[in-house]
Amino acid sequence: MPEYLVEPFDIVLDGLKSMQAFINEKTAEGYELQQVIERSTCPWVLIFYRA
Repeated sequence: MPEYLVEPFDIVLDGLKSMQAFINEKTAEGYELQQVIERSTCPWVLIFYRA
């Protein structure tokens, strides 16, 4: 069964480069990016999974 990880991310503070670095960090931990959602309460929500 896949394991999911949901992470809020505020791109306004750090920009897209920091989001890419964060995604790369989670990939190194064995997670794969499943979906990115833009929200009104938190600018971005990143959903990762590990099979």
